[in-house]
Amino acid sequence: MLRDLVTLRLFVRAAETGTLSGAAEQANLALAAVSRRIALMEERMGVKLFRRSRQGLTLTPAGTALLERARLLLDQARVIEGEMADFAGGMRGTIRVQTNPSAIIQFLPRDLAQFNALRPDVRIDMEENVSSEAIAALDEGRADLAIVIGDTPTGDHETLPYRSDRLALLAPRGRLEGRERIGFAEVQDKDFVGLVSNTALTRLLVEQAARAEIALRLRMQVRSFDGVCRMVEAGFGYGILPLIAARGFAASMKLDVVPLSDDWATRRMLLCLSRDTPTTSPAHALARHLHELAEAD
Repeated sequence: MLRDLVTLRLFVRAAETGTLSGAAEQANLALAAVSRRIALMEERMGVKLFRRSRQGLTLTPAGTALLERARLLLDQARVIEGEMADFAGGMRGTIRVQTNPSAIIQFLPRDLAQFNALRPDVRIDMEENVSSEAIAALDEGRADLAIVIGDTPTGDHETLPYRSDRLALLAPRGRLEGRERIGFAEVQDKDFVGLVSNTALTRLLVEQAARAEIALRLRMQVRSFDGVCRMVEAGFGYGILPLIAARGFAASMKLDVVPLSDDWATRRMLLCLSRDTPTTSPAHALARHLHELAEAD
């Protein structure tokens, strides 16, 4: 039976350092006090957590199982402590946001700054993630709001429209000179530099190539917009990225950036919340704010 988090922290420290003395030193406690606390925890649980030898401590199977759970529990306790500290300092809550890279690079900083000006009492913890992983975080309760590309499966979550972006073709400077628009059909049989395969953008390009009954020739896949631009600049193939982001990178690189003329190259983003999120919650307030900003523009 667990009586307190202090002993649980001592157990984790002992497991990580391999000695009781190491745990005692980190906790600034006497060695005898640490030994007594862990012995009492073993007695209450009815299991041995460590094998003790002259070489130090090794975990028993029970200890290994407890270590994983203990780390999760202590992480949750730190989150709770942080949230309570926010309330003590005048904060009214925290919104955990997971968002796709396109939104961060193009629109979200400005929109969040406006929300922050209206609601300085709310903390926003934001993590960049691909759309599918952002929905998974919402499913698992690790996020309060997910911002995803519109064709991402959203399950039973509540959704609101957000902003839209247009995709553009990137090429080494001089390849697309003089072009104001270009269709994907003109280059779909060329080599491409793309993002990793679980991104909405890569899935979209693969689908469009399949409709033309060809295989997308992804010569290289990277994890960031910056990586796509650098590989295209180096001549490894064409790239496709959101227009605003591509132009931002092209300002300091030798790249041509031309908007795609295809209808599917305009993408809508969605704001997703769990359906059991209270309408009075900060997460709902942020979602409404972002939706209204997008509609107004």
